[in-house]
Amino acid sequence: MKRTLFPITAAVCTAALVFLSCASQGGAQGGRQANLLPLSNGWYQYDTERTFKGIEDEYTMSLSLGGVQVVQEVTYKYTGVVTNFADGALYDPVTGIELLVDSKGNISCAENVSIRGAVHRNGSFQWSGFHEEHGRLNSILVKGTLMPLPASVRAGREFDGVYHMTDQGTGSQQLVKISDGFYTWTYLGDEIAPFTPWPTLIHPDGVFSFGMDITTVVEIGDLSRMNFTNGFSSQGKVIPGQGISMEEVTRSAGMGNDRESKPQIYSGTTIRSGEFPNEAIPADIDSMVKNGRTTARAAPKPDRANYPSWYLNLPSKAGFTYAAGEKTFADQNTAFAMAEVAAAAQLADQIMARIQSTSTEVSNNAGTTIEEHIRSEALQRLNYRVAERTYNEKTNTAFVLLEMEIN
Repeated sequence: MKRTLFPITAAVCTAALVFLSCASQGGAQGGRQANLLPLSNGWYQYDTERTFKGIEDEYTMSLSLGGVQVVQEVTYKYTGVVTNFADGALYDPVTGIELLVDSKGNISCAENVSIRGAVHRNGSFQWSGFHEEHGRLNSILVKGTLMPLPASVRAGREFDGVYHMTDQGTGSQQLVKISDGFYTWTYLGDEIAPFTPWPTLIHPDGVFSFGMDITTVVEIGDLSRMNFTNGFSSQGKVIPGQGISMEEVTRSAGMGNDRESKPQIYSGTTIRSGEFPNEAIPADIDSMVKNGRTTARAAPKPDRANYPSWYLNLPSKAGFTYAAGEKTFADQNTAFAMAEVAAAAQLADQIMARIQSTSTEVSNNAGTTIEEHIRSEALQRLNYRVAERTYNEKTNTAFVLLEMEIN
């Protein structure tokens, strides 16, 4: 399985981010429990909004422009992604990592020490962390909701089977496997999916839907502002013993290019035994998750002895909030500066989350989106002090701890 932990490219042109396409699955109608903690083993709908920031590119570009504020980020909105929680670990099918969730809902990650967050009683969650890709420091902020998917909200065994779908207009073909009320798929022929497919839910009536939106934001002070969204949505239905159909629509918005494509129509029937080789048939949901967990657990693990104790476990003090950053670089001054920038980005994310959770209405200035307004307000509230900092000579890594009073 292809694993993309932080799908944001390191090379960012002067006014644009290059980003990878991903997809999502959606549409669960399962009842939400009053208290999900501690999480029970089983399947969950894993709705997420993921924001990737090129924080090192923002920093270096800002320096080159004399301190002008630079924003470079990509936000992926997914609905209905199916995930699995078992034995204290939540498998994230988008990034291909395992998130460890304790009985109180605290989130950590064995393969990435910087990842931390929490699942709340109502199923809402947020986690964040850092990743270096091609030597460039990036951050990710993920927030969303977990919803249990018991057998009562999933299609029955009569829907199980392998289906061959074709778009008569383009000739594009997919093999779809339905098992235990979940849908997995793969392309046929030479067509390559721009993302790693993962399961989606089939409702008891055979209806399914999934979709994705990617919003790219690039701002260079008052000099330039770019904000555009690409996405698609798919809806379909499976009829046991007869076949499957799906309609897919792509769309874009922003930069004077608002449009929606004509629907792409897929249809097909169940395949006969031996019609396609076994290796062409997509894995069922159990196998997909099992293989993903095996790959995640085999990944190299960081040596926690190389991290300061306050980085592994952030301090807790009434009336204050904390964030920590890291950067590996041979020059200590540069490493400290970048580690501080990384920690400050985490603090800004915390402030934005507070603004969003406490504000019932956010004024929308002319020419400014609500998200941009919240981001601007969060940066204005950012007022911290450096509480700790240290440099590991062995790994050439700087660590910085920031403390900020909560107003």
